[in-house]
Formats: sequence, C-alpha cells, structure tokens
Amino acid sequence: MRRAGKLSVIVALIGAVLFIIGIIIEPRQALTSYVFAYAVAFTIVLGALFHLMIGQLTGARWFDAFRQLALNVTAATPALAVLVIPILLGVRAIYPWTAPSLLSPDAQRLIARKAGWLNVPFFSVRAIVYVAIWVIFAELVRRLSVRREGASADDDSVRAHKLRKTSAAGVIFVGLALTFASFDWLMSLEPTWYSTIYGVYLFAGGILAALGLVAAMASRRAGGRASLLDSATDDQRGALGTLLFTYTIFWAYIGFAQFLIIWIGDIPAEASWYVTRTRTSWAILAVLTAVGQFALPFLLLLPHSLKRRPGLLAWVGVWIVAMHVVDVYWIVLPALHPGGISLSWLDAAALLLVGGVIAGTMHWRTAMPEYHS
Repeated sequence: MRRAGKLSVIVALIGAVLFIIGIIIEPRQALTSYVFAYAVAFTIVLGALFHLMIGQLTGARWFDAFRQLALNVTAATPALAVLVIPILLGVRAIYPWTAPSLLSPDAQRLIARKAGWLNVPFFSVRAIVYVAIWVIFAELVRRLSVRREGASADDDSVRAHKLRKTSAAGVIFVGLALTFASFDWLMSLEPTWYSTIYGVYLFAGGILAALGLVAAMASRRAGGRASLLDSATDDQRGALGTLLFTYTIFWAYIGFAQFLIIWIGDIPAEASWYVTRTRTSWAILAVLTAVGQFALPFLLLLPHSLKRRPGLLAWVGVWIVAMHVVDVYWIVLPALHPGGISLSWLDAAALLLVGGVIAGTMHWRTAMPEYHS
C-alpha cells in the first residue's frame, strides 16, 4: 500500500510538471485535455459511489464481498474538489461560449438565449455546488459504512437505517449533480448542441467503468495471499460478472438510443455532434468504443461459466476501464479537433496528473486508522 501511494505521488508530480509546461506553450490543448482526464476521474469515482448507494437501497448481499473496494474508490472524492480548480481558472480558455463574438452569427444568437445559464460566475457557482454535493454524500456514506463494522446489533440496525436514508437522498442529488455537471463541463464544449440523455450516457459509462475498476482491484494479490476474486464464492463472482454484463448492455442501450433519436430527427444542429465523430478519423474511435466497450465484454460475459472465472473478470475489468477512457476522449476532444484525431502528449500528462492525485488520495485515506474504525 505504501509503495503504491508513493508511486501515485510520483506519477502526479510528473503529470503536474508536464501540465504546467503545457499551460505555458499550449494552454487550450492542455486545459481541454485536463477536462477529458477530470471527466474520466469523476465518472468512475461517482460510479463507485452509486454502486454503494444502490447496494444499500436494494439490500444486495452479494456486493458485501466487494463493498470495501468501492469504499476505497469513493475515499478519493474530496480530491475532485481540488482537481476542479484548473477548470474554473481556465474556463475562458476552454469554453467557446465565453467569447461568443468569435463564433458564427447563428451560434451567437443561440448562445445569447442561454446567457442566463452559460456565464462564468454562475458556471463557477454551480461547479462548486456539484462537487460539494458529491463530497458530502460520499463522506456520509463512507463514514456510516465504516462505523457499521464491529457495531452491536442495535447500533448496526440504526446505522443501516441512516445509511439507507442517506443513500436514497444521495442517488437523487448526486445523480442530478452528475447530470448537470456533464451538461456544463462537457456538453457546453460545443454550446450549439444539446441532448437531454447526455447525462445518463455519462452515468452509464461511469458506473460500468467503476465496476470494472472494482473487478480489477479485486484481482490484486498482496503478501502472498489469494486475491479477493480468488477467495470470493462462485455466486459472488457470478453476481459481479452478471452486473458487469448488465451495465455493458445498459451503456450500449443509452448510447444507441441517443444516436438513433438524433439521427432519425435529422436536424442539422443536433446531428452535427455525430457528424464530427463519425465522418472523420474520429469514426475509428467510435467503432473501437462500440466493439471494445460493448461487443467484446458482451460476448465474453455471456456464458454462465465465464462470469465466474477470476482471471477473466479481472481482465474484462481492466479492459472496460481502458475503453471508458477512450469513450470519454471521443466525447471531449473532437470539440477541439473537429477535423480528426490529433493525439497530444498533454492528454497523457493530464491523465497522469489527475489519475495520480486520485490514486494517491485513495491510498492515503484508506491507510488512515480511522478509516477502519
């Protein structure tokens, strides 16, 4: 754990140095790459939080074997409050709606009608509210969950009731904050386009990737001991595989529904988002995401026996997380490079910075004695 924590700090420092250099020489690319990396982080962390809250509301006992890993991931939620600062400071360099005079007359008229919502002060206030909601509910769920360990039967019953009430409210408020954050931070990169299902699409990808991360973390062996996947029962592994399978279908359904509705409508202002992403070299990533995040996991997890194999679950988990990164990249970067894929070293730098901070916070907080008491 200490070694992993030190490695996370080193990765974050390398990413920070490269990001600062990028801000100096390519500020818009650096900040847009940062939005991409931050979106990967907050969707996965909140996805883990949703799994905890949904597990409490449904009384899913199978998740008990992997609940601690989801708690470990949500321990990094406070880092989201710090990591959002570069976006707030760089909002004028990231979002075209902050300088509408540089856009076409049609775009200017459309943005003018959204001025009550798309303005820098209100944008910043909303961002603070979103992150505050996430941190508050993540901390409440984490603290109530940790305090249940070793509690008496009466205390456990009271705390379980509090945890269910907190989870019920959290699913609503965290979900709304995630939806509107996706509108503000990602969809407004192209302010003339909109989709009411956009937030659900981000949620579906994040909750799937979070489950993939839990599966990957459960495969880790420490001190010569068996991994959590190895020690779990067949039913527990089967439930994990089934849920991965289910959320894979859910993500594909939401993505296809959004595409189908917009494409059938055939309204240029709405279809433009997909035109950019399917008629240039971005189409390569569209196909890769469809195959990698849906078709391949679907086929691997379809057989009943394969869902219970620890090795397969671990590799599918790692693969799903990687495909989520590709998916978010496909969502964000075409706003900056509509002509086609333009890979930048700043994409990697932003991932190193954000990923290192998230992993470091997770390792640091889960190593604290009060976290387990």
